[in-house]
Amino acid sequence: MLISLTYLKIREMSRKYNIEKAKKLIKVSKEKGAKLVILPSLFPVGNSFELYNNEKKMRSMVRNLAEKIPGSSTDVLVKLAMEGEVHLIAGPLLEQAGPKIFLTTLVISPDGEIIGKYRKVVVSEKDIRLGISGGKEPINVVLDNKYGIISEEDLMSPEINRLLSLGGAQAIIGTMRALGKKQDLVKNLAIARSVENGIPYLITGELIENENGEIIGYSPTFIVTPDSLIYKEAEEEDSILLAETSVITQSAKESVISKLANVESVINGLCKSLKKSRNLGEKALVNKNER
Repeated sequence: MLISLTYLKIREMSRKYNIEKAKKLIKVSKEKGAKLVILPSLFPVGNSFELYNNEKKMRSMVRNLAEKIPGSSTDVLVKLAMEGEVHLIAGPLLEQAGPKIFLTTLVISPDGEIIGKYRKVVVSEKDIRLGISGGKEPINVVLDNKYGIISEEDLMSPEINRLLSLGGAQAIIGTMRALGKKQDLVKNLAIARSVENGIPYLITGELIENENGEIIGYSPTFIVTPDSLIYKEAEEEDSILLAETSVITQSAKESVISKLANVESVINGLCKSLKKSRNLGEKALVNKNER
């Protein structure tokens, strides 16, 4: 299957403008034979959480943008998938689920059906301060192959990525929010995870421009494999990066599951480690706020 990773320059809070740009890239992707298109974090408004220090303003933005799924943002994505006749992975979006807010990635079929929903497990301290909760577990989605879905800080967690690998993922698909600095760290982390797990990583980044047309942050769109490390990287804004899964997965190592007789205990151990790390992070933040 041919996959298209977008590299969109998103104008802050300009939904209509950004949707029209996405339509064009989805059309180009379809014309080139892509069956799956990946859209960036917090599309169609852009994820600028790491670009501003005004947390009061950011908390207000989170509350205003969070919505139930399905909702208006979901409707936009469903329409894009159906009009483009492609599978679409988009997110994370801000999902309002009862009193909690999650960063949720959606997988949508060409028929407009939501066939996968993943709530980001690894939330940053800033996410927590903005009122965002972490999900419970990672997921694999089956299309032509089995794909692990991650978003943003999930890339920093060896446990999350190993669980997806042990679950049979033949490639990992993720998104990364725009950053103000240390963008190369994202590529280094993806290379490390790819080598650790023996599978390719397809990461979709974004550029964020303010109302004056100035780029205030970005993250790269790229593909890494265990053998070639940086396999491809988008160099131009508002472009696509194409990858044929049969090519990038052909050198992936044999599934780890077939080599592990005690895979269930390994997965349980990783889950406990992940839960413990998240609880420690939340306690540390509470103690910090109390002081």
